[in-house]
Amino acid sequence: MISLTKKIEFEAAHRLSNYQGSCSGIHGHTYKLAATFIGPINPDTDMILDFKTLKSILQLSVLDPLDHALILKENPENRRIFSAYTGKTTWMESEPTSERMIEWVAIRITALLPTTIELIELQLYETSRSFTTWKNNKGYFYLLLFLMYF
Repeated sequence: MISLTKKIEFEAAHRLSNYQGSCSGIHGHTYKLAATFIGPINPDTDMILDFKTLKSILQLSVLDPLDHALILKENPENRRIFSAYTGKTTWMESEPTSERMIEWVAIRITALLPTTIELIELQLYETSRSFTTWKNNKGYFYLLLFLMYF
């Protein structure tokens, strides 16, 4: 199996409004994201997907909404506290923990992929030693079926 991985970095701030501790205040991270994809090699290009195309997909789905943004849970408390804030804000349905952020990112990336390409894994680093992994088990299942029959 051949897979492609593209890495990006972005700066963002967030707060966890339901957390008892220092993470309830605004704080920032240099996030690092590694996104891994599988798909058939196109015989015309000899590529699964051009890395420039992956870069564009990650720009639209991740960097545009998150880079240099304040990421907050959409709730009355945050709306009240940040009502006067005029900077870039990304609102999420859940707390912007690394677990919820990686789910959010997976949905946004998947929506922009060509139908032949599958997102199979994401790793989101909040610090150099702390990261969350998301795996698309469906992609592995379809790959195994494909390999069994061809």
